[in-house]
Amino acid sequence: MKSTFTGVFGVVLSSVLLLASLRAQTGITVTSDGDAQLLNLSAVNTPYSEYTPFITADEHFLFFQSNRPDGVDQAGDFDLWYSENEVTEGTPKFKAPANVGLPVNSAYFDGHPTLRKLPTGEYEMYFCSFAEEGRPGPQLTNLYYTIQKDGKWTVPSPVVEINSDFHDRMPSISQDGRYLYFSSDRPGGFGRDDIWISEFDYAAKRWGKPYNAGRSINTPASEVTPAIHSDNITLYFSSDRAGGVGGYDIYVTQMLPMVPGTSAADAESIWKKPVNLGKPYNSEYDDEYPTVIRSGNFMYFASNRQNGQGSFDIYRGRVPAFAKPEVVITMKGRVKEKFSEKGLEANIRITDVEGERNFSTHQPEGLYSADLINKKQYKMTVTAPGYAPIEYIADLRDIHSPVTIQKDFEMERALNLPKEVVINIEFVDEKGKALKPNATYRLTPEIPDDTILPFKKGKGRVSIAAMSKYKKAEDAMAALERMQLAVKATLKGYNDVAETRSLPELMRGNAGDMKGVIDWKIVMKAAGETEPDFQVVDCKAGNGCVAVAYFSTNVANRLNNEKASGLKTVVELWNKQPHKYVYVHGHADNRGTAAHNMKLSRARAAFVKKRLVQFGIPAEMIITKGYGATKPAVKDESTVEGRRKNRRAEIYFEATKKPGDANDFEEAPEKPAPKPAAKPAKKKVKKAEKKKPMPPEEVQPSEKPKAETEEKPAAEIKPAAKPGIVEEKPFSEPKPTPATPPPNTEIKVQ
Repeated sequence: MKSTFTGVFGVVLSSVLLLASLRAQTGITVTSDGDAQLLNLSAVNTPYSEYTPFITADEHFLFFQSNRPDGVDQAGDFDLWYSENEVTEGTPKFKAPANVGLPVNSAYFDGHPTLRKLPTGEYEMYFCSFAEEGRPGPQLTNLYYTIQKDGKWTVPSPVVEINSDFHDRMPSISQDGRYLYFSSDRPGGFGRDDIWISEFDYAAKRWGKPYNAGRSINTPASEVTPAIHSDNITLYFSSDRAGGVGGYDIYVTQMLPMVPGTSAADAESIWKKPVNLGKPYNSEYDDEYPTVIRSGNFMYFASNRQNGQGSFDIYRGRVPAFAKPEVVITMKGRVKEKFSEKGLEANIRITDVEGERNFSTHQPEGLYSADLINKKQYKMTVTAPGYAPIEYIADLRDIHSPVTIQKDFEMERALNLPKEVVINIEFVDEKGKALKPNATYRLTPEIPDDTILPFKKGKGRVSIAAMSKYKKAEDAMAALERMQLAVKATLKGYNDVAETRSLPELMRGNAGDMKGVIDWKIVMKAAGETEPDFQVVDCKAGNGCVAVAYFSTNVANRLNNEKASGLKTVVELWNKQPHKYVYVHGHADNRGTAAHNMKLSRARAAFVKKRLVQFGIPAEMIITKGYGATKPAVKDESTVEGRRKNRRAEIYFEATKKPGDANDFEEAPEKPAPKPAAKPAKKKVKKAEKKKPMPPEEVQPSEKPKAETEEKPAAEIKPAAKPGIVEEKPFSEPKPTPATPPPNTEIKVQ
């Protein structure tokens, strides 16, 4: 397209005189047609009007309005349309436009679309329309919004916080969803139409009261069609102010660094003087609705200039160097609860380290996406009610092209400790009947200044005032996590109880807060009637012991009362300190040969490991070892009860792996232990009993004498190949490289 301009003297000047005249009189820049690369989108435009274009940040979809006759409104009013682009950053290739359809379009005017892509992959669209039956609002132009769900647009809702008794139209929403720019002729402006801004209030979940963009942007003329770029500081708009090329011209401005103590509402102090894009982007006709893709290379706009296909056509051109936005870096990821992986609806405040600007983003399901500017450092502060805040520095100074950085945040529950914890312990038998044993308790390890009061009538108190010495919640929580509440109880006719539980586990309520009252029910079993069960206890063998699993005679592939075992509790305890190694030590009673007992103890350790892996602990973090009968928990094995407590596997947590440690077995046996051999003949039995008499108290109704005399070998276990250990690489911020990454490259951050 040849560059022309009609001067104030009505004379057609040569290109040389034109440049000199414009620069002298108006300061307007003229770009050569070749550099501008203006392109009429013939695949989209028709003999009718196509205008108010909006291009998605990735240049993949073009939305616009048109009064072509095949829309929802057959009477020739305007509908919203869209077209998919198959080629980006090159010569575009748009498919045949499609009508957005109901319920977005109506029998009246629908236009001025603006969209942002949500972290969920869905789109949120703001547009303007006239109020009508079924579409509420003042009887003028109003703002509405709709969300794409499962490929369908929801019924539009009015933006009630913004709409007024005047014309509110031409919306543009920032990519972070914090600011909504629009044009309005409401009172309080500087001209016929002004640009106004509304900031989203995340606490109230509504748009705030609109404020005028200020006299830095607005004039006594009309300022319309605002379009905020993905960098959140570059604003394009149109105006018919004096000194332009003609009609409505396209202008560009940028947000200035904010003076400390000012806010976005102090708009006059934060916008640069707008600059006219000049020719050929502007003409003596109306050039409006600019929209620029994320890379900043290309701009789409509408114009009714001569030689078009219709009244208004949509054009694409290369953005001149002086009007380009900043390079945009996309930070996206998920905010989730540590350990549970639950997505959190958190607030992410992103502040320029240099103090130039700040904004927030707030997304459901923990998903977030924020477009930031390169050449800067940002402090990201993640907050959510009931959780400890997270601060993170994103250094983007050495990134020089558009990329996507993946960064997830794991949040821990905030520590809100009571001064004192009341412990209510109820002892019951297996049928739920209340018991009154002789009981004691202690806190391990004991923290200085903690006071433990006497345990009376099932109640006690633990002072945790010492936690107040910690200035940071995470330090107090780390100290608290080490505290265990150990309870011991004795009652005639019942097995002794020795149980240990994590104090924060007992204190943590359903909402994750730390409660000041602990209700703990402990079941005591009748002596001699049942095998010992899985217990989370304070083991005698070492401070790191967290649990003991018990096995029946000659059994290695199932625990006693396995459904009620506490293996899941062990996993929960480990999840709070996943850097620690888990040691599983298998043991046997003293019956049977040394070789057989060693095999059996190894198999028991391997079985426990298998279960722990099934519940979520990585196999490479578990070390198994068998000790046979060499390390009994009860040295006196002349009794049935003593031998029962020695058929066990003990579980320990260790911060570091011990030198030379290796698994005795990698997998537990899949087959049940072989059944005892058939009963021998009576003569042989009598002969055997003479040689090796069985103490009468060792024979239990549920046990066969032969099973108690000796632990037979379990099924042979073949060790599996050790799985490879994959090290997680530490995070390193992006560094400059000789070759610039391609646009929209995704960088994952640990």
